[in-house]
Amino acid sequence: MSISRVAVVGAGILGVAAAREVTTRFPDAEITVFDKAENVAAHQSGHTSGIVDSGLDQEPGSAEAKLTRRGLQLLIPYMAEAGVPYRECGQLLIAQNTDEAERLEEIFARAEDNEVPGVRLLERHEIGAVEPAVRGVLGLFSPHAAITDFSALTAALASDVRAAGGTFRFGSEVTGFDTMSNEVRLRGRPVPADDSPAGDGAAAGETGEDDRGTDQAGDQAGSSEGADDRDRRDDQVHDRDRRDDQVRDRPRTYRGEEGREPVIGIADELRDRFGQQDWFKQAESTLGEWTQKVSDAWANRDGSRPGDSGSRTGGAGSRAGDAPSGRSRSEAPAEEVLGTFDIVIVCAGLQADRLAVAAGLDAEPRIVPFTSDFYRSSATDTEVVRGIIGSVPDPPAPFTETSIVRGLDDGLVLGPNTFVALGREAYDRHGFDLADITSTARSKGFWKFAAQTAKTAARGVKPRVSKTAFVDGIRRFVPELDPNAVAPGARGVRAQAMTAEGELIDELTMTRRGRLTVVRSVPKWAATSALAIAETIVDRAFENAAR
Repeated sequence: MSISRVAVVGAGILGVAAAREVTTRFPDAEITVFDKAENVAAHQSGHTSGIVDSGLDQEPGSAEAKLTRRGLQLLIPYMAEAGVPYRECGQLLIAQNTDEAERLEEIFARAEDNEVPGVRLLERHEIGAVEPAVRGVLGLFSPHAAITDFSALTAALASDVRAAGGTFRFGSEVTGFDTMSNEVRLRGRPVPADDSPAGDGAAAGETGEDDRGTDQAGDQAGSSEGADDRDRRDDQVHDRDRRDDQVRDRPRTYRGEEGREPVIGIADELRDRFGQQDWFKQAESTLGEWTQKVSDAWANRDGSRPGDSGSRTGGAGSRAGDAPSGRSRSEAPAEEVLGTFDIVIVCAGLQADRLAVAAGLDAEPRIVPFTSDFYRSSATDTEVVRGIIGSVPDPPAPFTETSIVRGLDDGLVLGPNTFVALGREAYDRHGFDLADITSTARSKGFWKFAAQTAKTAARGVKPRVSKTAFVDGIRRFVPELDPNAVAPGARGVRAQAMTAEGELIDELTMTRRGRLTVVRSVPKWAATSALAIAETIVDRAFENAAR
């Protein structure tokens, strides 16, 4: 099988790890990674607490447990070689009552079956020897649990891809696929710099490179682009401009087959069709003024917060901003051909279901976004916690699990405080995206999930809307934590895959069509297992191509 051109859509940790795996197996192949953001790890990979999962609570013998074990085997030596920060600090899960203690014993049994090294139960009087400030009736201690910087890890993987000759095209939004017998054509459009989504408070180590259009940054040392590369890029642009008009004007639809999930945002479609009409400009201006007033009202009520901007009414991740920001959105670039490839791998995370539909695949499972708010504590509390302290997972309430972590900078990170997001890329604390809200509301699976978890969700409402209530919940097992020293930190948005029956999918699933492979869902701790998951993704993608 001859493979010379491979594209990866998505520059999160999984997409970059998959690209690196391809360069290892096919060193002569030309690898291109596309992402609409400005840099690697712009979304989920760059907005975590940094915990390296040790596989405590995974079903023994499951594919996820095997991926975690294999992932750690690959991850730890790689980080040592690449110089990525990694600190083994131990993890302590704390039970506060008999029900939690019973669940903790079940987790301990699974951890032993998964051969997690050194894991043990701690009685009440033994807990203080590990974490002096912690209170509880029973503890589960995993001494080799660790923390890292997943943004820095992704940047290191990206450096490997570049060193192998790979290219990153940031600011390029993929919007469609033309799947043929032995190749795939990508369609998309450039994302203007002021519209490219980027989350506030990204984890330390994020590169911040701006390789728009084609990769101009080279490796991390900042090597300059050669003349041959510039000539090739100019030829690519010239060829793109000469493409067939039928391809240029290929009709776009905002609905997939059988009326499924929108392929592109309906707001974008309306702008493309009516953007030059006076009535549409007036309606858009009025809507923008209204959303600005709503946002300003919220900002004035709560007071300004670091990192928030009252002018970002549509949120950092609004697909088109959904509000004027000094430039008419009717100027959105037209769709164009991004290239034709032998193999295409899509690791799009929050946009996985939409790109699957754009490729003509089933809309299920759908992505429901959940916001993960983190808080930080000032330096006065850093000695209160030595490593990672977490609550006991509760299966009927999957989003109530929280932890307090002593980070690489010795500050404390609390969270996540998780609730349904108002946008797939809404990192602004006052931000929202009407198209994303509509998408969630249209999902039958989401409403079934909401009904199934209504009781536990009701109990968790107060901590979700009140920082004080959230911190009080953590102080149940760390009473010495000073609530006055806690302030809002980073915000992440988690891509939760969900079936039409409202069941959460916490495993690696992929959908294939010819030479196209789309990753639909990944395990919760996918960052830890990224190198192992990349092996599996590439296995499946190239197995498909061999047929």
